[in-house]
Amino acid sequence: MHDPLAAPGIPPRSVMVDVTLGVVVAAAAVVEYPRTPVTIAVGVLVAVAVACRRIAPSIMMPLALISAALQVGFLQVAVIPSLAYALLFFVAGGSAHQAVRRISLAVAIAGSAVAAWTLIHRSVSEFGNDPGVLDFAAAYAGSAIVVVGGWTYGFTRYQRRTVEEARVAETIAELERRRLLELYDEQAERSRLARDMHDVVAHSLAVVIAQAEGARFALASSPDDAAAALGVIAGTAREALGEVRGVLQELRSGDTAAQATAHDRTRLFERMRAAGMTLATEQLGDPANADAAVAATVHRILTEALTNALKHGDLSEPVIVVDDWRDGAALTVRNAVPAEPHRAIGAGHGILGMTERAATVGGTVRSAAAGDHWVLELSVPTPKGPRP
Repeated sequence: MHDPLAAPGIPPRSVMVDVTLGVVVAAAAVVEYPRTPVTIAVGVLVAVAVACRRIAPSIMMPLALISAALQVGFLQVAVIPSLAYALLFFVAGGSAHQAVRRISLAVAIAGSAVAAWTLIHRSVSEFGNDPGVLDFAAAYAGSAIVVVGGWTYGFTRYQRRTVEEARVAETIAELERRRLLELYDEQAERSRLARDMHDVVAHSLAVVIAQAEGARFALASSPDDAAAALGVIAGTAREALGEVRGVLQELRSGDTAAQATAHDRTRLFERMRAAGMTLATEQLGDPANADAAVAATVHRILTEALTNALKHGDLSEPVIVVDDWRDGAALTVRNAVPAEPHRAIGAGHGILGMTERAATVGGTVRSAAAGDHWVLELSVPTPKGPRP
């Protein structure tokens, strides 16, 4: 059963680290001197709390309180297990639940005072010292360094993570907004060009059909009229051809589709770098010779892959991008995965969409974890036969 206080997506590696730390704490409690049943019990309780601190905070916190109560009640301090409280309060301070953070801070502050009182009374019972205010202050400061210090470090990590998630979400929203605007502009331009093409073709064909029908009937009775109709057909066809070429030239805008995609690629990298991503890119071959549909597909999949890396990746390491145009098209995007991934943002249809997009040009997409990294590989083979 999932603990409602546990953070989502805890990697197995982190759980193994916690279990190992728990074993170390238990072993230290057994060999610690003086060794009493109380110190051993405290060590076992703290060890279990450390082992389950991230996967089951609801169990961790009662175990920590019980172990502290045993030390206070019997005036016996298990030093090494008590130092492990820093790990427990680190988790509590970094909890996503505000109530857990506030209550644990109050416990840390009050617990430091109780721990200082326990240490003073233990010193009195063992050594007969007469403690003063400075002794109590020193004991309180030492206890606070462990518990309040652990809580503060966890809370600082939580704040940084929250700010990072907010920044990433804002950047992704801005990228999505820009992409929607670009798609809107592109669709509007396509609609305009489609209307222009329709006007040219529909008008020209209507004239050609009408003149051809007239020429067919006038050919036997009035050859001159038939010849004039054929002249109109030829002139209309030449004008239509010129207008169609003009529309196509406007569509190309002086660049090939691959060249236009190269410009988009540069702008995409600039946006990602501005969002805080470090890119290590390598290009093999010349994309200018690629098929227009393939070039556009590679660019769209690259955009989606970098957006996923921005959402879910570890931006402290470079994102590696390699595109190879020497034999068909191949794209590799490799990014590090954080030990504690950000909460997922979005519906999770990105990989399916990339797979479907690649299939339209005869390509395949493979996206999977590889150790501490996530690797996306796109492969589009060279099309067989002449291009249409």
